Amino acid sequence: MKNRMKDWYEKVQAVRAEDFVGYDEVKNERVVREGFIVKAKRYLRFLPMATEVVAMYYCMLDAKTPMWVKATVAAALAYFILPVDAIPDFIPVVGLGDDVGVLTAALTAVTTHVTNEHRERAQEWIEQEHLWPTTS
Repeated sequence: MKNRMKDWYEKVQAVRAEDFVGYDEVKNERVVREGFIVKAKRYLRFLPMATEVVAMYYCMLDAKTPMWVKATVAAALAYFILPVDAIPDFIPVVGLGDDVGVLTAALTAVTTHVTNEHRERAQEWIEQEHLWPTTS
């Protein structure tokens, strides 16, 4: 069992969003703008890093964000949104594992550009949408 989990983890770590969604930055950002909210409302409660994922979305929308950061975030969020996936999302437990790997890698790359303002907006949106109870 441990070997299968290790093999699965290594495969997830090797997934690059661009290999699935392409390198067209403008198209990826458009896809994210059009589909993020719907997918987020359906799946965010299952992601351990939901606030950071929404914060990356707000970072991508911020005019002050450098283009390479926007491109990285757009590719990762497009991977999260699009049905073309290394592991289909509907598979229980592991279905979102590859998405988490891609989103974590993107967040690691751009974390210094995700500001407290982005995080505050993300938390407000999550609370407004009642995606889960507040912790206060």
